[in-house]
Amino acid sequence: MINFIPNDPLTVDILPIRRVAARPDRPAGRAGISVASNAAEGRFEPGEPEFVAWQARQAAILAIETWEDVLGKPLTSWAEESVNPASLMLVPDAGEDVNAYYDRESLSFFHKTKGAKTTYSGASTDCVAHETGHGILDALRPDLWLVNMLEVGGFHEAFGDVTAIISALSDQATREALLGISPDLSKANFVEATCEDLADTARRVFGASFTASKPRRALNAFKWQLPSTMPKDGGPDVMMREVHSLARIITGCFYDVLRGIFVASGAPTQARLWTATKTAAALFYEAAGTAPVGPRFFKAIGRSMVLADQTHNNGAHRTIIARAFLGHGLALGADALLAPELALAGASPKVRRNAIQLSPATISDLRHRFGAGGRGPARVNLVELGGQSMATVAMSHEVPLDKIDKRLRGVVATADSVALVGESGGAAALMAAPRTGAASDEVLDFVSSLVAHNQVEFDGPPKAAKKRAAAAQKADPAAGITTHAVKRRGSKQELQRIRFACNVD
Repeated sequence: MINFIPNDPLTVDILPIRRVAARPDRPAGRAGISVASNAAEGRFEPGEPEFVAWQARQAAILAIETWEDVLGKPLTSWAEESVNPASLMLVPDAGEDVNAYYDRESLSFFHKTKGAKTTYSGASTDCVAHETGHGILDALRPDLWLVNMLEVGGFHEAFGDVTAIISALSDQATREALLGISPDLSKANFVEATCEDLADTARRVFGASFTASKPRRALNAFKWQLPSTMPKDGGPDVMMREVHSLARIITGCFYDVLRGIFVASGAPTQARLWTATKTAAALFYEAAGTAPVGPRFFKAIGRSMVLADQTHNNGAHRTIIARAFLGHGLALGADALLAPELALAGASPKVRRNAIQLSPATISDLRHRFGAGGRGPARVNLVELGGQSMATVAMSHEVPLDKIDKRLRGVVATADSVALVGESGGAAALMAAPRTGAASDEVLDFVSSLVAHNQVEFDGPPKAAKKRAAAAQKADPAAGITTHAVKRRGSKQELQRIRFACNVD
């Protein structure tokens, strides 16, 4: 038996700490967790290292099992690109910081002491579930790791927040407490707010104007606008051009879909709430796996949710999904993904053994339309949308970053132009594609945001790098764990993702 905080340390007045059985180790053939701790099982008190280790382990396995319950099938491994796809290392306390991260090697958590209080990010089920969500999405869509677009990064953060929300709602006592506060989920509550303790620590350490000084809330009124028109900086109540801030839009869409399905289901019982949660989460997960990558990824997620609902629920929740996304400024028009825009050279795509093939003539035509010439590979993947088999075709090119920051002179970042290809009259047809130059523009916006928020670790000799890190910390005390680094690839220097971090500026 262990002591366990079912939500967040700052919500124990609503859901007290519990004595529970430790969840069993993950069986062979399932996505596993290895804890960097030799603490024997026992009833430890919050603040003790042994408590944090068992709390974090319990929360990570809870998050995995929640998605398995939603999907009705096991999660069998982490991303193939992970250090160990069979088992992800969990580090309960990796040092002092107001943060947590997932980096394809570990789920790492930290502590921060301010005055008489020490906060452990690994003690929050919210926080651990969020980082575990990054790992689960990475296994589903490893291609998103490489995409340098704000809405794609924002969706990854939203998937973490949604994982925290559904993990909380998998617990009957949590559902009952929530309905006692808000029977229709329309009032602010402890479930739609995530990582309260970590946000409060950020407020006490960095001040109330710090961007992460309040919890991210799924119940919000934020509306989408072009990220390039959003402010670069702002306090916790401002929607700005930064992935954690943007995440609140898509998390808000998910929560409003959940609310809509629940309210439409009848009397507000805890059982109906769990059914509505699983329905909304299953649609969200399928959309995460099928939405074609592009600058307007949030809209693609909404459209893919509508199409998934049509396939699995005969469109029962179409209006609810459309209304939820429209409420956050995203008009969907989901059927547009199923309507051919123009003919392409070559025959219709051929599906064989869970893969899809395009003719060389189709690939050549797409290269011409993208201005890609004959260079670089075309990555073709099968996707099912609205019961139709289609191909996503990604072609990459390099975007120079010289104009963004002098430290990025000679550095490039990868831009992916992605087309959705279907068929019309036995021939290949273009269903959707970004405008020419859109991918490059999005990459420049994304990297500008990273630099503005101190999220780039610049390469160089260890001593020089250490001095630069110290200078950055002095200039901005909130500068914490970076998410990207300049790495050498062959003869070029390239900006690459190294992790997803939780509580960054």
